[in-house]
Amino acid sequence: MRGYVLTERGKLLVAMLIVLFLILPSIIFVVYASTQNTQPEEPPTDSSVAQPPPINNDSASLDINAGKMTFLYAPDSQTTLDENTSSMIGQLLTSTKNTPDSKIAVEIPQLTDEETAVLTTVILNTFINHDVSLSDIVFYVYRPESDTEPFKINISFN
Repeated sequence: MRGYVLTERGKLLVAMLIVLFLILPSIIFVVYASTQNTQPEEPPTDSSVAQPPPINNDSASLDINAGKMTFLYAPDSQTTLDENTSSMIGQLLTSTKNTPDSKIAVEIPQLTDEETAVLTTVILNTFINHDVSLSDIVFYVYRPESDTEPFKINISFN
């Protein structure tokens, strides 16, 4: 019986078949897997899944699942946020609504220029303390129903 000898052309054909059937599908799979959306899915809204209840106290409320928070602010007497409100903002940032693409919407009342400057500085400093980029924060101004203090400040994710 005669043995077969692989020619240069045969070696080239074998190399091309290896690339075609082994390496090329591997590259395609890696590229496909790396381009898939890696954002977590929305949490289930099934009532059997335990969800934290909204947090409410005398001056603030927080709903982590909805990604919303409301607190009261009195421009005449406040130049900082209390520790509880700052802590609640930190908890709000753990919401599933806080995605890499989301912006933080802060609704503040229409105040004088000086009061607005103090309020926005207070809010921005709180977010800076929680390592939030200033480019992720958007302020909206609303006209309060009355001039009585304290005013509601609403924070949510867009």
